Amino acid sequence: MTWLLLDAGNTALKWALAGPDEPRALARGSVSLDADFAQALAGALGTALASLPSARPAGLQATGCSVASDAVTAAIAMAVGPLVSGSVRWMTSEPRFEYRGLELLNGYRDPGQLGADRWHAMIAARQSFPEQPLVVVCAGTATTVDSVDPDGRFLGGAIAPGTSLMADSLARGTARLPRSTGRPVERPDNTDDAIATGVADALAGLIERRVRALARDGARPQLVLAGGHAGELAPRLWLAGEVAGIMIEEHLVLRGLWFRAKAASTVQAGAAGTNPR
Repeated sequence: MTWLLLDAGNTALKWALAGPDEPRALARGSVSLDADFAQALAGALGTALASLPSARPAGLQATGCSVASDAVTAAIAMAVGPLVSGSVRWMTSEPRFEYRGLELLNGYRDPGQLGADRWHAMIAARQSFPEQPLVVVCAGTATTVDSVDPDGRFLGGAIAPGTSLMADSLARGTARLPRSTGRPVERPDNTDDAIATGVADALAGLIERRVRALARDGARPQLVLAGGHAGELAPRLWLAGEVAGIMIEEHLVLRGLWFRAKAASTVQAGAAGTNPR
């Protein structure tokens, strides 16, 4: 059996093929969610499946999470439909998740309101760093910063515009500022770099503030960064001695989906084993 994991964001879809025994990708890729994405996705998956040692595996099962629109989510399901067994199982956030004795408890007043991408990112981070306080950052179209205590309780988080949205808003909302093509530097001496530095440092400041808020409760948290802009943000952080470590994991949500699928399959196998024949 092979699993197809789907992480549908606001502007791109990440996918991975993985086996049921370990959260290691056999193949993975991403497509921009533009007008022709369905054809590109089907082609990429077809090529990846054909390259697997077992050729196209029987019983390919699809599990995903989506923060895209309903129309885009439906188009993704339609694009992968001919390749998978059954329909895509779209996962949402939930009040509680447990796997291998590790709990993650959803602290939102309405657990279903929490973004599915954030939930699955925290699932993966919790499995990688059990019994440690965590700050989990997803740096994509939006930037989210979520806190988890050592007992696995999600304590809440912050949502801010991502790097591109911030830069876009300055270009749209001002008369003379350009859409920045600069880079963050210590001493910006031109407008493009000044914008890029301001955006990066605003997001870095948000992350640092959330780290210090969690650290006030005691132990230094582990910081986990995911998403397309994680690599840009990490060098801007001034957290020496304030965190247990900093890890960049671009495919954190996909790993969380693997753990979610694994837990569900374990429950199903247990239920089948208890049914009378």
